Amino acid sequence: MPASTKHDSRSPSPVPAPPIAEAPCPRAQGLVNIFNQAVKATLDKCSSANFASCFPTAAQYSPEVLENLRSQIVDQLDRTWKTNFEDIMARRNVVQLLNSLDQCIEDARLRKKRAEAAANGGPVETPVPLHTLPPSEIHLAHLMPFLEKQAAEMNTRLADTQQANTELLSTVTAQRAEIEALVRGLETVVHDLEASAQMMGQEDVQGLSKEIKELETEMKK
Repeated sequence: MPASTKHDSRSPSPVPAPPIAEAPCPRAQGLVNIFNQAVKATLDKCSSANFASCFPTAAQYSPEVLENLRSQIVDQLDRTWKTNFEDIMARRNVVQLLNSLDQCIEDARLRKKRAEAAANGGPVETPVPLHTLPPSEIHLAHLMPFLEKQAAEMNTRLADTQQANTELLSTVTAQRAEIEALVRGLETVVHDLEASAQMMGQEDVQGLSKEIKELETEMKK
């Protein structure tokens, strides 16, 4: 067999897989946008008016202090949630995996378009033998269902976390209101005790003065 014929029977060299982008793809950016919107919607519920309604006394006598406290709580929650989210994104390599998923989906759409063109009389694309595909492409093809499942689970966990954070904020606000009511009650009790002590002291002084006057009168007799 001629050398040229033998060379033509070989499988075509695999086309190198395109590099995976480092910047967030639309799917990854959409996940980040959803998280930011959820954080903003949650923190917006802790408005100045809502916070002041939970602490009416402080809002009446020290509105600046109360607003400063609210701002600190909102800022701390915002930083903590975003830091935890970025840590999860980095540890799970979410951006790169979602970029790979988008790349696989785009490649599948291109193949489908070419197949439809061939079915309508266009040029027929020669199927690429599976053993000529690069390992990364085969690996991604097997990972696609897993990636889709992980993305769905992450969205669910993110929604659950936001709900838990909202409930936690409501609990903290209610506990602060309860503490303030307890402090007001203790202040009232202390005030009553001080008033009672003053009244008892005045009665003792008046009784003692009366006894001294009676004793002086008897001595004069």
